Amino acid sequence: MSEKVVLPKFDIPSERMHPAIKAVLSVGVVLLISMVILGGAVWRRRSAQMAAEARVEALIAARTAEANAVAEAAKARAAEAEAREAAAEAKIAATKAAVVAAASAKHDEGSKTVASASGHHHAGGHHRGKAVAAKGAVAAKSGGSDDKKAAPKSTRNNDAIDKLLAQYK
Repeated sequence: MSEKVVLPKFDIPSERMHPAIKAVLSVGVVLLISMVILGGAVWRRRSAQMAAEARVEALIAARTAEANAVAEAAKARAAEAEAREAAAEAKIAATKAAVVAAASAKHDEGSKTVASASGHHHAGGHHRGKAVAAKGAVAAKSGGSDDKKAAPKSTRNNDAIDKLLAQYK
């Protein structure tokens, strides 16, 4: 027995893991923990951004509503002012109409008096005729030299009426 017997070497796996596998697993666990932390931070930041956007939208809606309310109030004041102005203009028009009616009535009474006076008195009509003839002669003299000038305007000056109406405002 002098020959040596060579037995094959068998490595029986031990109950422990290989150190390389331990390193890979530890890196995976660290990566998983960091992803959870990063996801939580992103989620929290996104929630804060959504809340901030909601606050900004609420603020914008409040200011828009406030501006619309101010605009509606301005429109109401403008409409009220227009109504007051229209009422004042109507009052002025009514006052002018009353003044014109009174002047017309006064003028009608005066013309009736002149007509009745000229109708009853022949001499009064005769004098009136001379006055009209004298005015016609004056107009004929001045009309011959100034052919380019137009006849005087028949519109009357309403400054006195406007002053009276201004007193009622």
